[in-house]
Amino acid sequence: MLLFVFVIAAFFKMTNPLASATSQESIKQKTGNTTIYLVRHAEKVTTDPQDEDPELTTAGFKRAEDLKQFLKNEDIDAFFTTPYKRNQLTLSPVAQGRKLLVYDAHDFKQLKERIMRGYKGKTVLVVGHSNTLLPIIEAFGGKKPITQITDSQYDNIFKLTISPHGKVQVEAQKFGVQSTKKNLRT
Repeated sequence: MLLFVFVIAAFFKMTNPLASATSQESIKQKTGNTTIYLVRHAEKVTTDPQDEDPELTTAGFKRAEDLKQFLKNEDIDAFFTTPYKRNQLTLSPVAQGRKLLVYDAHDFKQLKERIMRGYKGKTVLVVGHSNTLLPIIEAFGGKKPITQITDSQYDNIFKLTISPHGKVQVEAQKFGVQSTKKNLRT
């Protein structure tokens, strides 16, 4: 009787594509790298110094589309944003209606725990701020590839590749139009 149960269970696993896909996903999570793309929100409106939650400028909306183009060949599993409009608007073209996961902009430890617990072995995109991206890299155990991100820099994108053993590789690239003071005003 016990042999019969094992045979039926094995047959079910072989003929059930969902069970097979779930097993493959589980294996990927245990053996694959975790990839995290980090980007600052796109250019924001700065005409009202009292507005703590501004929208994007025309150049910012263009940069959000450039981000989508830059990542077009990536299969992104999760989209993390702070609660600010500028971050969510930067992420929206890439996410294309998929759920945006909100995180506390300065709780780097919690962000790391959420990603490594829920998305280990997967690819995620995190939209942060000029003063949070480098600390996020360090929170994941990576080395800062640049010393600072100024208020006028919007074109950096960082790729963290975390091996199953926790080794972190950091790559720094640029995307979209090069940041200049001129394109901040449009």
